[in-house]
Amino acid sequence: MLAFILGVLMVLGALWIFAMATGWGLPYMLLLQGLHWLKWNPWESLAAAAFLLLGGLLLLLKPHDNSNRTFQTPSSGGEVRISQEALEEIIARSAKALTGVMEIQSKFRERDAGLQITVSCQYEQGVLIPQLSKELKEKVKEDVELYTGIRVTEVKVLVRRLEKVHTARVR
Repeated sequence: MLAFILGVLMVLGALWIFAMATGWGLPYMLLLQGLHWLKWNPWESLAAAAFLLLGGLLLLLKPHDNSNRTFQTPSSGGEVRISQEALEEIIARSAKALTGVMEIQSKFRERDAGLQITVSCQYEQGVLIPQLSKELKEKVKEDVELYTGIRVTEVKVLVRRLEKVHTARVR
């Protein structure tokens, strides 16, 4: 979300500069009026500066959401964490063990009751989608809970596409 907001602000700033550089007077006049307002209203200017400073500091000091997320598994005598990559590998192996599943991608969302997994996949043409999806959900939930000990609250399946199986021709 922050990246989106910063992106929008950068695009608007670039358009503003572009408009001034091409000789359009309105952005220049608005900028001058804003600077005069800041000069003649010191208390409001200080309040705006303090707000921007605090907001910037909070954004800089806020812990960043890393792509190297880990998930804690129940353990006695210490802490055991499992990386997102390891979970993705477990899910991919579980899914590809089923006949008809060709490609797989997974996303995770931690909930209070456990882990919510969303699986995006590609099936072979001709499979029964509801049946294979049910098997996939059960297999993924069972394997993740078995191998990691992490409770899975829900597995969602998104079938992205169906692909024709390419068989080798024998001459």
